[in-house]
Amino acid sequence: MKRLNALLERADEGLRRLLLGSSLPSWLLCACTFAAFFALMMTRTLTQLAGVPAAARAWSVLVMCLPLGVMLFFARRQAGEHSTVEQLGAYALCALAMLARVSFIERSSGDYDIYLADWLDKLAAGSFSEGMRANIGEYNVLYQYILFVITRLGVPALYAVKTVSFIGDAFLAGACARLAGKKGGMTAFGAALLLPTLVLNGGMFAQCDSLYAACALWGLALALKEKPCASAACFALSLSFKLQSMFILPVVIVLWAGRKLRVREALVFVLTLFAVMLPALLAGKSLGSIIGIYTAQTGLYTGLNYNAANFFGLMETNGLDVYAYGNFAMALAFGACALLVVRGVNCAQELDEEGYVRLALLLVLLIVFMLPRMHERYFYMAVPLSIALAAGRGGRCVPAAALIELAMLASCWALAVPLSLASVMMLAAIVLVLTDCHK
Repeated sequence: MKRLNALLERADEGLRRLLLGSSLPSWLLCACTFAAFFALMMTRTLTQLAGVPAAARAWSVLVMCLPLGVMLFFARRQAGEHSTVEQLGAYALCALAMLARVSFIERSSGDYDIYLADWLDKLAAGSFSEGMRANIGEYNVLYQYILFVITRLGVPALYAVKTVSFIGDAFLAGACARLAGKKGGMTAFGAALLLPTLVLNGGMFAQCDSLYAACALWGLALALKEKPCASAACFALSLSFKLQSMFILPVVIVLWAGRKLRVREALVFVLTLFAVMLPALLAGKSLGSIIGIYTAQTGLYTGLNYNAANFFGLMETNGLDVYAYGNFAMALAFGACALLVVRGVNCAQELDEEGYVRLALLLVLLIVFMLPRMHERYFYMAVPLSIALAAGRGGRCVPAAALIELAMLASCWALAVPLSLASVMMLAAIVLVLTDCHK
């Protein structure tokens, strides 16, 4: 019996050293996680890969696993110096986050069926130059480039479109971790990968909001880490993806006042925008048609509200004067933005990293809450920003982050919650974030 107890003690100590020490290389754990998920996907029933030759199936699955590779890269940066069991937990979290997303891989949303599928068919039918000159779709040229590449990958279009969004999810989670700081980085990273609104945006609805949001948050994070040129390039890339990046861009003025950015970074911003446009310009697309993509978007929707949990979600908008109420709300939104920016400029020298994140969150929340013609997805950036703030504040901002997530879920995913209640939750979150500024 003594010999058995001694053997068990040695086994226990060996297991403790193995799992609680750092004996296994982190790259090996990453590689094993990636290989295991690849094997799982190869055995999974994928409707659009039925009957496809093994080599073609393996290629498609490998492409679909690329987001996991990016997630593992950021997870390794967060957990690379921790114990083996902590690393395994981080890498397992990445695999579970990917599994949650691919659960919806077969689902095609209305936006995909009506718009994206048609744009992909048109891009697939011609050359790059023909696609650019045809002014296909309502996205800017950067996402058009991605769609064109998708048509040449040899991967089912629906899977490829969602894979691109998943890659954006991974970069967005990395930005959240960077903004949350060393103490809350892993918490922010995990929450950004697993929160339903962020999973469903690309997984169920095939939307690409993670791309512009990831670029915007990396722009903020890099500015706070004294990397102004990279920050300016990221902000420009965000604007190159979607006009909704304008909700956070006023923070650049405060970053400049706080000496995080300088006037010369404006040149980097403009050059990045031009570099993005250059392939389309060389392909024969006119500068006017590129700029016109954004001007057309501003006049595309004329209603006061498109299921957004904002000011107009609190009222019955049928029969209201769209012009009068719309202008009234825009005046409120721009006024609130101006007040926040002026306040931020006045105390820019005293703001810490947390203060800048809170200011960015307030800008997104207040602008989208007050503006007319907002869609439910336009609060998207508020979710990762609230995650970063909550993770870096020791739990003080968790209630506000929870309210934002629930309000987004109610408006985007048809929870059994009226839009008016979702709007109240969003307003309560704004009040909580504002109140926390003075603590």
